[in-house]
Amino acid sequence: MLKRLFVASALSIGILAVPTSSVNVNASPQIFENMTGNWRGKGLVKSGPKAKKESIRCKLKSKPDGSAKLKMSGNCAVSGFVFSLNGFIQQNGGKNSYTANMFRSFANLKQSNFSGKRSGSKINFSFKARDRIGKQDISARIVMNSRSSNAFDVAISRTDPKTGKIFSVGTIKFAKR
Repeated sequence: MLKRLFVASALSIGILAVPTSSVNVNASPQIFENMTGNWRGKGLVKSGPKAKKESIRCKLKSKPDGSAKLKMSGNCAVSGFVFSLNGFIQQNGGKNSYTANMFRSFANLKQSNFSGKRSGSKINFSFKARDRIGKQDISARIVMNSRSSNAFDVAISRTDPKTGKIFSVGTIKFAKR
């Protein structure tokens, strides 16, 4: 059960864990340069507000695709369940505007393209998904924080389909490998 609940949340983490690499003068080159490359991530995540925390591990590889788009691929594992990650993040015309794309069938997303905004060293994304167990709609938020050229964090929160209240799924800390 826990494995199924993590698919949408953990896939979202992996896909969004790699922001755009860009030479756009309106962009924040330091954030983009900091998060391009090969990464390993680990952390603790949970499927519900009262659920037990479980270890998650991810491997990601990101590379530029043009001047304002970054492709990524990799995999994550939680509770012995391994799944592949593929997608991109693209910087839009404005220096603080981003679009991400994920495979909606695997992640059970309600929308395959979703947007985010940058504030300082953080990029905030929001999206809708469907809870795999109860099939209710949920909202999720992912905050990426560029800590240095060798580290960034991805924090995810989502709504509990039973109560509608937001809870912290967990944080994954990434380091260059």
